[in-house]
Amino acid sequence: MTQRTERDARSGFPAIAARATDALAIALFAAMFACVLAQVIFRYFLGSPLTWSDELARYLFVWCAFLGWVIAARRRSHLAVTMGRDRLGPRAQAALRLAGALAALGFAAALVWHGARIAARNWDVDTTSLALSTGVVYAIVPLAGLAVALYALADAAAAFAGLRRRP
Repeated sequence: MTQRTERDARSGFPAIAARATDALAIALFAAMFACVLAQVIFRYFLGSPLTWSDELARYLFVWCAFLGWVIAARRRSHLAVTMGRDRLGPRAQAALRLAGALAALGFAAALVWHGARIAARNWDVDTTSLALSTGVVYAIVPLAGLAVALYALADAAAAFAGLRRRP
């Protein structure tokens, strides 16, 4: 079983959270598509553009992008150049994976910290045409950062275990 399927095959809360994240990403992408399609129909065929659709599509895109980051972190499917890594021994590869996991953890922690501050500061600010709290739009930043941090911790633990194995 590969590393990717081992993580996806877990049961309990991690599996439920993974399915919920996937379902939310699909639902938000479908809503974004429907929103843009409605805007095209109303603007070009009915001659009466929607005033709120561009803004909603933009915010849905932001949420889809961050959910995509979480899904890619869970599946370990981010782009990687492996030519150099593949030439290393197992312990050096584990050390490289540990460094990558720690870097991802640091980045995710920064997003949790700053994203939470930005979301809190903007909670009472409404969006231009939707009358929706801007804090809701920004809330995905710390939420996604937290999810990625948890995946990075799991990756770091697995890499550390690989360092401890004897060749």
